[in-house]
Amino acid sequence: MSDEYRERGFIVRRGLVPADLIGEINARFDAIAEGQEARADNLQVVRNVEVAKGFHTPETPGLGISKMNFFHNDAVFSRYTHHPALLDEVQALIGDDLIAMNSMVLNKPPNVDGRHPLHQDLLYFPFRPAHHIVGVWTALQEITRENGCLVMIPGSHQGELLEHDYPDWEHLNHLFVGVKGVDASERVHLEMQPGDTAFFHPLIIHGSGFNKTQGMRRAIAVHYANANCEDIWAGQKQMLDKHSPRDDYRLVRGSDPNGYCPAA
Repeated sequence: MSDEYRERGFIVRRGLVPADLIGEINARFDAIAEGQEARADNLQVVRNVEVAKGFHTPETPGLGISKMNFFHNDAVFSRYTHHPALLDEVQALIGDDLIAMNSMVLNKPPNVDGRHPLHQDLLYFPFRPAHHIVGVWTALQEITRENGCLVMIPGSHQGELLEHDYPDWEHLNHLFVGVKGVDASERVHLEMQPGDTAFFHPLIIHGSGFNKTQGMRRAIAVHYANANCEDIWAGQKQMLDKHSPRDDYRLVRGSDPNGYCPAA
């Protein structure tokens, strides 16, 4: 584990994911969004709340989508999950036996409130200890402060899992909760080019802002856990959602001693 990751709670590796894979992922997203290709089994396409409730009508279907979740059955998206350079970095951070989970392509279109409040990802996961989980987030397009880049509060991973709640916003996307009363004055903005990849601790406080441009802001993300972690929910469903996270577990390297993942 690098000293920077240990101290700050995140690292960024520039150009880690190659341009050809980035292009294939973007093309696949657009084809699904516009109805040109069928989605894979279990792939969940999520519209922005303002679109779903009729407050905003996008010019194209893709401009209304906030996420595509649970993509491990998708032949294109799942190439990201298994990308060797990415897994090598993850292995160096959390160990040899790796489970991939919580897979998503994150879309932040213009003209809607696509903010994600400052939060800690450990809230959504049953595995412990926390330092055996890492989030991995790769830019699929140029990502800037203007179009809603990630923000991190360095060192905040050294604290505890804090109380979360929905912010007092007019439009609230499902499960976009945030840390209550957080001081955001020390946050840093992660501007990234396509292929740049952030690795971050599940306790670090992070989020993202508005897309103030007329272009798109898109990224792909997966969380990884060491397969030797304890499941503190004992196989029960997520505390915040009706969906079980086990639907999206995949063994990607090493062994699965606790049988968390479906058989290959």
